[in-house]
Amino acid sequence: MSAILPLSQVEPRHRARVGGKCFALAQMARGSTETPDTIRVPETLCIADQAYGDYVAATGLRERIMLELGRKDLEDMRWEELWDASLRIRNLFLRTPMPDDLAGLLTDALDARFHGKPVAVRSSAPGEDSETVSFAGLHESFINVSGVERILEHVRLVWASLWSDAALLYRRDLGL
Repeated sequence: MSAILPLSQVEPRHRARVGGKCFALAQMARGSTETPDTIRVPETLCIADQAYGDYVAATGLRERIMLELGRKDLEDMRWEELWDASLRIRNLFLRTPMPDDLAGLLTDALDARFHGKPVAVRSSAPGEDSETVSFAGLHESFINVSGVERILEHVRLVWASLWSDAALLYRRDLGL
């Protein structure tokens, strides 16, 4: 599976890789091509978990995140400790650019699809928005983002928001 997919290529087997929101959009888009008067789905590209995994692996962020979270068992962390770890992790994302090869792959696809058009950059993390849990409002969303460089910057901001104290507390409470 590619690191970036148009909705037309998202299949049920990809759900765990593109997340609940993206999968639901793909389902709605499929329905709208069959009955065009029902639902209009905007042009969408899904950046799969592979891109996130490549980013944190290539930049060394995976180890640094594990270091932050490994200081103490998550269940035993007080809110202040969780907040502090969250802040340090999110700052890692803000200071760490995408590796050139990943940025190039995403740039080509984003530019071909959205050249100059404003877009929304939102999370659709695996495990998010399933039949049993909702992550509504926990992760950052950005609208009217134009230009590939700005889109890539906002992708990193969304990835950083996966590590907010609220998101970590919620995942801890759900046992994720």
